Amino acid sequence: MSEATPARSTAPRVGSLVPTASTGVSGRSSLTLDAIAQRVTERFPEVRVQQAFGELTLHVEPDDLVEMVTFCRDDDELSCELLSDLSGVHWPAGEHVIARQTSTTGWPEYRVSREHGVIEVLYVLRSVSRNHHFRISVGTVDTAPRLPSVTEIYPTADFHEREVYDFFGVEFEGHPDLTRILMPDDWIGHPHRKDYPLGGIDIPYKNDKFIPPPNERDLREVID
Repeated sequence: MSEATPARSTAPRVGSLVPTASTGVSGRSSLTLDAIAQRVTERFPEVRVQQAFGELTLHVEPDDLVEMVTFCRDDDELSCELLSDLSGVHWPAGEHVIARQTSTTGWPEYRVSREHGVIEVLYVLRSVSRNHHFRISVGTVDTAPRLPSVTEIYPTADFHEREVYDFFGVEFEGHPDLTRILMPDDWIGHPHRKDYPLGGIDIPYKNDKFIPPPNERDLREVID
């Protein structure tokens, strides 16, 4: 008596769901950085395009942010289903010299001069179906930083925007619950801003132990 032939599986092959360097989980090819930039600037001609170190950054004005992010998500060519990161950088007013970073990034020394301080918020959009990604950059003045929320487009922006609010003080208009996420609710100031005062904080411990702030601490001292 012959053995029964096992039924063929109709499930998709696992390999077809694994992205490669040039294709996403859908099997569609990734767009090049030039193609992404062209696609976006056809729709938003005022966007400033910057390519460096194999990365693409698109600089957009705050008023165009929501429309731009929505376009990147819904456009069939871009297909950015995922907001993979959202972070902030503080660029204070004045003239600053950035030293040469030989041992880390390799960047040369450069000077930055700004009349007004800026909080730059960076949105990294990724296409899972096509396996490409790029960055959107939006700036807002650091005296009253304010941007529209993108939580309606990407729900994962909820926690990301709360972190940028917590550390940089950016008010995201339209956020469902813009409260601190890491620092205590009554914390004063935003620790990742470059105008945040440096120095230690007195920390009381249980059993009446006390450890002084770092700027007053003797590292050789042992506190029992």
